[in-house]
Amino acid sequence: MEWNLLEKTTFWVQGAELEAANLDEVGAAAALALDCHAGEVIVVDVQPGLVAFDVLRRNIAARAVAGKAACLLESLSRIRGVTVSRQASVHAEGILGLIALDPEEARGVVSRSEEMGQAVSLAIRKRAIVFSSGAELISGQIEDTNAPHLIRELTRARFKAEFGGVIEDSRPAAVSALESALLRGFGLIVTTGGVGAESKDHSIEAVLQLDPAAATPWILRFTPDSKRHHKEGVRIAVGRSGLGRVVALPGPHAEVRAGCRALLQGMERGLEDAALAESIASAIRACWLRHVGQERKAHGRC
Repeated sequence: MEWNLLEKTTFWVQGAELEAANLDEVGAAAALALDCHAGEVIVVDVQPGLVAFDVLRRNIAARAVAGKAACLLESLSRIRGVTVSRQASVHAEGILGLIALDPEEARGVVSRSEEMGQAVSLAIRKRAIVFSSGAELISGQIEDTNAPHLIRELTRARFKAEFGGVIEDSRPAAVSALESALLRGFGLIVTTGGVGAESKDHSIEAVLQLDPAAATPWILRFTPDSKRHHKEGVRIAVGRSGLGRVVALPGPHAEVRAGCRALLQGMERGLEDAALAESIASAIRACWLRHVGQERKAHGRC
């Protein structure tokens, strides 16, 4: 289990003296004691009897922090030019303050926090929110059939699902809606629409802003032009941020139905993001090809 440091990333050692010490080595020793990589902990201040450090990461493993004071002081004492007194102590605010816990007490804290974390994680995973997008929905020009369908199917799959509203056609609005849902503790966030090639489509870019490693397979591709198609084609996206999974589906209702089935089946099978994204994309491609075939047949073309 990892803890978020919540901007409280500084800790200091009282009772330590430096003399011609290499600060990179001092930081690396502290990083080693806290199970961090070299360079993730740096020295930020040196005063008589005091050395201050900063942790350059947002999250840190619970077991790497709690009760690690003795380990940290021992690691520092091995560095040339560092003298650690017998009365030395470690101090910090926030989560890093747990470094100073007694080791036995630390084990109890970690165990309880892991139990609570598992319960919270399970609760978050079963909370879902659905967003629609598009000016035509905001203006009331068309009926939103996607959100009710998704909420109904998610509820059948034992999610606690709700509607998040309609997102306007802008990237800041899309990112803001997704970030808000993540902060509110939704484990599954599904958007519909805004995945096409027009300049007003921003859903894929919003997911990538939250998760640059998100899987974004193509549904279809074509050559961009200066009139309508400003991008290479239509994609869907599956990404993550914290405990939340974000899925961007197309707008056509038949494709949403196909994508929803593939999403729920893939989650049931425990697929990772890339495999889940490709499963959803394959189902939507098949749906699109059936639609094209029906149109050709209706117009007497083969």
